[in-house]
Amino acid sequence: MKKVSALTFKLPLSCLSPLLIFSMLSAGCADESDPKTWTKRLDDPAQRSPAIKRLDAFYNDAMGAASTANKKDDERVKKILDESVEPLTKTYIAGGLDEKTRKDLIKLLGDMGDSRAAPAYAKAFKDFEPGKNDDDVKYAAQGTTRLSQTGPVADQGLVDALWDCFAKFQPSKNNKSINLVKDLQNAVLVVKDKSYGAKAVEKLTAPVTDPKDPAQGIDQIQFWQLTAARLVGELKYTPAIKTLVKVLMTPTKGDLIFPVRLALTRMPKEAEPVLIAALKGTDPELQALAEKYAERAYIPRIAEPLAYISRPAGRDAVLEALSKADNDQNRTVLATELTHFPKDAATVKAYVDAYAKVPANAAIPLLGGGNGHAILAQSAANFFEPSLTEWLLKETATAKGEAADAMPPAALQAAIKLMTTSTAKAVGDAVSRIPGQSIEKDMFKSASAVLEKCKQDSACYVSVLDTPVPSSPPTAKMGHVKAAWMAGIYGNEGTKRELVAKVEKVTDGSVRLAIVEAVDHLAPKGDAGAADKLEAIVEADKKAGVNYANDEVYKVALKLRSRVP
Repeated sequence: MKKVSALTFKLPLSCLSPLLIFSMLSAGCADESDPKTWTKRLDDPAQRSPAIKRLDAFYNDAMGAASTANKKDDERVKKILDESVEPLTKTYIAGGLDEKTRKDLIKLLGDMGDSRAAPAYAKAFKDFEPGKNDDDVKYAAQGTTRLSQTGPVADQGLVDALWDCFAKFQPSKNNKSINLVKDLQNAVLVVKDKSYGAKAVEKLTAPVTDPKDPAQGIDQIQFWQLTAARLVGELKYTPAIKTLVKVLMTPTKGDLIFPVRLALTRMPKEAEPVLIAALKGTDPELQALAEKYAERAYIPRIAEPLAYISRPAGRDAVLEALSKADNDQNRTVLATELTHFPKDAATVKAYVDAYAKVPANAAIPLLGGGNGHAILAQSAANFFEPSLTEWLLKETATAKGEAADAMPPAALQAAIKLMTTSTAKAVGDAVSRIPGQSIEKDMFKSASAVLEKCKQDSACYVSVLDTPVPSSPPTAKMGHVKAAWMAGIYGNEGTKRELVAKVEKVTDGSVRLAIVEAVDHLAPKGDAGAADKLEAIVEADKKAGVNYANDEVYKVALKLRSRVP
């Protein structure tokens, strides 16, 4: 009997079932370069892991090749997202995945940052169990952040799940990844849904008895309450104002001072009366907190945000508190805060009077233990008042004891900023009396050259800011700082606009700071347009990963906005 070879044995197609024919054709014709081919394999446990890896490769290759400004607008990227996000999301939600496959899947969805992946992100947040799916939460947080950067997150389920995960997450018990803590915190801050306002207030009201206890210092202060303070500021959630002031006045929450102050200055008109009530002691709840402080040490905590809000009612409250100050520290701090308000005769007089009441050798612990007279002398430059030059020279010449050592570096640098052509010689003589070589001598040389060139011409000073800022020695840039200062002293509304236009171009931090301080001085009634421009510069720098005195630029922007009637 003849043996029939399996290779030659054939059946007519009519003998094969349609399903078998389709399977054979599909296997032979599958397009391995088509994402759809791989999304279909997500349903097969045996092919699921390689399918996820292949889809990941498709996505990253497309993103790498994209030439559009927003890479997700690229047609190839859009095609991959359209064909894969929903099947990947469905696979993650269905569960039943091994740990590695699950992590690879949520990481890919996190990288995609697509709104159609929101249910997967929400599931990761809802399923959070410390030590079990930490990476899932990290990638879901990254994806949520990417999603929110394209616009408000519309999926309320995701918004709620993110907060619930944040509210129970404890960094003190996380021993796997610091990135998880940062990513989760950042996602909450970027989403900043309006529903978070009341929830943030609830977090801020939690008591802290021992900041050194990790469960309180790390979890409560550095994670939950710091994030909550930033959130209410970003949301401008005014119902939180009194809670913020209470936090500011709570001794055990001292590490929250800076985010709380910033949040308050973002809501200036609503925050000012509450801060004034705290300063004057007219609110019983706030006064009860004030009484827990020895030597009225809460006053500096309240005065600083009032100064950066920089409105007339706050100025008057600070002046009143200064007149009643009964210790050197509060007197010195309150006086320096006056320099943040628009200059007038009353604030300058109160400042000089406060200086006279502070003992010459008083140390101010809150300000690093520095000499009170030196601190006040240095800050005097921020009044942009040239008549203070002679006072600074006199106080420097008559200083004795510890003040004799502390005053020249502080007072003479202030005098160099304020000197005009009529006082430059006196300042030069004072500087020359410093033994040996000193930075004040170098600063005077740079500043006096600019002063001699421009004299009282504000436009000339502005033009100096177009020249390159010397990088070495550091004192050489004092010429540009002086130019900004004199533009502030002699300038007008037009000068202010020109200075605002210079900020973006100047990347030296000290010179940029001098420019925005001059802008601040030239805008006693505020300037919303200038504030918009300064905030845009800060935002652009943040995206570029650079910081050229941007903290101060932003604070000045807030002052300019706050002062607008």
